[in-house]
Amino acid sequence: MRRWLRCLLLASAGICPLPSSADEALVVAPEEAQVDITTEFAGTKLKAIGAMSGPGDLIIKLVGPPHEATLSRETKLGPFWVEGETARMEGAPSLMFLYATAPIASILSPADQEKYGVLLEGVPVHIEPRLHAHASDDWRKAFFRIKQRQGYYHEDDTAIRVFGNRLFIADMRLPGDLQTGTYTIETLLVKSGKVVGRHVGQFNVRLAGIERWVWNAAHDHAWLFGSLFTLLAMLLGFALNAVPYSRTR
Repeated sequence: MRRWLRCLLLASAGICPLPSSADEALVVAPEEAQVDITTEFAGTKLKAIGAMSGPGDLIIKLVGPPHEATLSRETKLGPFWVEGETARMEGAPSLMFLYATAPIASILSPADQEKYGVLLEGVPVHIEPRLHAHASDDWRKAFFRIKQRQGYYHEDDTAIRVFGNRLFIADMRLPGDLQTGTYTIETLLVKSGKVVGRHVGQFNVRLAGIERWVWNAAHDHAWLFGSLFTLLAMLLGFALNAVPYSRTR
């Protein structure tokens, strides 16, 4: 609590100059630089705290690392439904949350929404095998419908609180089944329909505790890990076989 309040006060005073690609000053800092996933992890709340140089609208885009997904289309065969054609979706972010002080469509024009990547269905995704435009568009729409239904892609215009047209806090809820990797928080300051400030920050999501030890062992010492796992399974089998039991008649 004290940490992000201190950063907020420094940001408001202009003492924490972070890089911005536009003329207007915009300072943003995520509350945590790292999120650890343990056996009891069921999601977490993350705050982004910042300051802007005057009244305006804000858009915050939270993007997760890219991932792959395979979709299949069921086909009716007589009275049965069977798996039909499939498509592999590559390159799309595993998570994309859009936060704003008002509906994004009312803040930016469609062209600028596409330019700054704040259209959920505008996220670039590579589809394999390559299909003609109409079929490819059908798969793309199905992919985004699934991601939105699962809660990995969504837009929220109530999560950002602005204080005195200068300070702001964004409350972001991360799901329990996060993909590990680097997450990006991009913030846009919009005035009169134009982006006048931009800031990009990051935080990491990683495994912690026994999960991290097992993951590291499996990837760094795959042969040894596999041998030990097989040996332990054999010993457990022998131990269970040696336990006396009574047979019922």
